[in-house]
Amino acid sequence: MTTNELARRLSLRHDTAARLLKTLEIHGFVEQSRFAERFQPGRTASALSEKFLRETPVSEIARSVLQALADRHNATCILAVDDAGEALSLVVCNGLNRVSSPCCHVGSAYPLTKTAAGHALLFTTRGEAEDVEQIEEPTTTDTEALRESFCFFRASGCFRLMLEEENVLLMAAPLHLNNAVLALEIVLPASARSERDSAGPMKDLLAAVELIQRKCAAMGVRYLEDS
Repeated sequence: MTTNELARRLSLRHDTAARLLKTLEIHGFVEQSRFAERFQPGRTASALSEKFLRETPVSEIARSVLQALADRHNATCILAVDDAGEALSLVVCNGLNRVSSPCCHVGSAYPLTKTAAGHALLFTTRGEAEDVEQIEEPTTTDTEALRESFCFFRASGCFRLMLEEENVLLMAAPLHLNNAVLALEIVLPASARSERDSAGPMKDLLAAVELIQRKCAAMGVRYLEDS
């Protein structure tokens, strides 16, 4: 992002944002990107991210389960958590023959209304199931998609979102641990939208959630350790 973009996002004056960015750059939290006048996370931020992921044991338990699911359906599978109103990807696994999307990687984050994992986190952690209009600044399209997704969840146990522009189908289910709620999401080609084609991935997604929950319970694993 540019200094102007960051200033607008944070409601800061341009000179204040520039000064803060300079301080962050000195300490390695941000650095100049290869694109003119833009900044990206620096080495210090990357080191903190790696430390965070190492100390999030559920991600290691989930990784093998998600990889098996991704390979079975040649899909992309994601473990996500609610991070300040966005679905943050903690683990991303791709099927054997599936090329990873540049927009789908560890650390990528999207508004909760824009992904099936976000729907699962929104309804499960924020109690929005009865009143989707309470969502911050929803569009008519988002509200309708949330209603359809929640109706699908009530009937099947999975949230569902079709992204026409990307030509993909997203399905997700909440993952309940003893101190947090996360979400598992599977990204399928749009051709899997039919009930017959989506039944298998949906069944396996729910089975993956149960398996991860059982493994975490057996090992006493929390989302983040108390330390």
